[in-house]
Order: sequence, then structure tokens, then C-alpha cells
Amino acid sequence: MKKALLACLAAAVTVSVAAGGYLALRPAGTSAAPVTAVAAASYDPAGAREAAAQADDVFHGTVLRGTGRRTIAEIPSRLYEVRVGHVFKGGIGGTVTVTQPVAEPALRPGGYVFATTSWHNGDDEHGLLAGSPPHPADDLTAPVRGTAAGAGTSVGAYWREAVGPRRGGPAG
Repeated sequence: MKKALLACLAAAVTVSVAAGGYLALRPAGTSAAPVTAVAAASYDPAGAREAAAQADDVFHGTVLRGTGRRTIAEIPSRLYEVRVGHVFKGGIGGTVTVTQPVAEPALRPGGYVFATTSWHNGDDEHGLLAGSPPHPADDLTAPVRGTAAGAGTSVGAYWREAVGPRRGGPAG
């Protein structure tokens, strides 16, 4: 119990620091446009491996809808209902709530690859890792766009490589 509480506290502090830095560096008067295309995703293999290593769960999921807002560890957050699809890491499944600081660009309904940490609460909530926005991906067989990944690499292959050897969860 104490370990889970410390993990949640560490995640909250990380998100607080990242949100504060983001707000401090963001030009005044800019709006947070929703993420909508795979081409806009930053596919950096080193960054993906780092996110996968820090995450409790890495999965492809579909944002079904926003379900509201609430403050978590003094951070105003959006809540999203997400149907879990393919699991790259962890034991997540079904439909979960994903939390995201309101300072980050809002998500639209559609597919994404998420790197999350569990809040270990009764609401089955999972917070996005600080500095690791979900990567838009309606189709895991689509090629990754960007020069950091090898030509022709699919989104699914990219994230399987980032996660490395399987660490629990459903086979896939």
C-alpha cells in the first residue's frame, strides 16, 4: 500500500513539474489544439523506449469520449473513457479512464498508443506519463511517419520494439 502511494505521489510530482514548465514556456494566448494525425506524432525510438520503461502500461486504445474534469494531486485534469485494444505492456484491459492534465492538447475520439501509470484506485484510472503524449494511431499496421523510425516500420512494430521483451499482460 505504501509503495503504491509513493508511486502515485511521484507520478503526481512529475506531472506537476512538467505542467508548470509547459505553462511557463507556452506563448500567451495560444490555444490547445487537439491532436489529430499520425504525421503529427513524434516518433523518437529513444523517447519511446524511455516512456515504455517508465510506464505501467503501454497500449493501443480508442478514446470513446471525454467524461469530465477533476483535480488530481492539485493538477486540473481531463478524464477520457478509453477502450483498450492491443496491449504492448502491462495487464490492462476492457474500458478504463485515462487522465490528462488540462494544459496538454485535448484528445479527440479515435485511436492512440498510450503510455500510462495506474493511479491504483477503485476507478481504474490511468494517468498519462509526463512528457509522453499519446501517439495518434487509428491503425497499428500503418507505417510510422518520421525519420527516427526505419522506413516501412509499422506503428505496432515500433511500439513492440520500444517495449522490448514482453512483461506481462495478454499475449499479442
